[in-house]
Amino acid sequence: MIRGLYTSATAMLAAQTQSEVIGDNVANVKTPGYKEQLASNISFPAMLIERMGGNSSPDPVQIGWLGTGVGVDRAALSNAQGSLETTDLKTDLAFTSPGYFVVQTPVGDRYTRNGHFQLDANGMLQSPDGYALQGEKGSIGPLSSEFVVKADGTVMDQGQKIDRLRLVDIPEDALKREGQSLYSASQPVQVSTTAQVLQGSIEASNVDLSGQMVQMMTVMKAYEANQKVIQIQDEMLGKAVNEVGKI
Repeated sequence: MIRGLYTSATAMLAAQTQSEVIGDNVANVKTPGYKEQLASNISFPAMLIERMGGNSSPDPVQIGWLGTGVGVDRAALSNAQGSLETTDLKTDLAFTSPGYFVVQTPVGDRYTRNGHFQLDANGMLQSPDGYALQGEKGSIGPLSSEFVVKADGTVMDQGQKIDRLRLVDIPEDALKREGQSLYSASQPVQVSTTAQVLQGSIEASNVDLSGQMVQMMTVMKAYEANQKVIQIQDEMLGKAVNEVGKI
């Protein structure tokens, strides 16, 4: 019976973690370039239950398998493309293909699909957090307000080639989220030769809001069901201790 309490408790903890992931997705539904997180349950190892044999059969008798609870597997990232929103701003860039921009942070290179960039006072392209957008030669700039970014990432200004954006490919399972739409990579990244960029647009979040609401309702029902199971088991334990123990 105690084992049943542990099993139900792990299910409640898993549901709580899933609800936190869903809440994070909903909170970032309007964050450009945000990738929806997907959290799935994973079962703990099951145990084979056996009953010791009696006098007629000294060998143990197999009763069946017993589950030991569930947990939440590593939250994966959805690789679905977010919708493209036209802004007509020169500093807004969006991918029309797989790929990531590279920005320089105090702790090294980080990767993003949030193309909502801006020009600082020195004409350097940077992210909303102030991180410099990287090209093949380093930080992009200085630029005038009329610069052009071609589909292959080539940056032109006043008829001159300034640089080419450093565009990279990263497997989804190698990404580690840092902040809202910034990622680090757990393995070396590869320069993309096929990435395509569209100037004057941004990629919206790929969060499916209606799908997240359905998942939230499912998780809440699972949490409430396991909560009820724990209450029932607690009442049974109370009766076993306070009533059966008196006999």
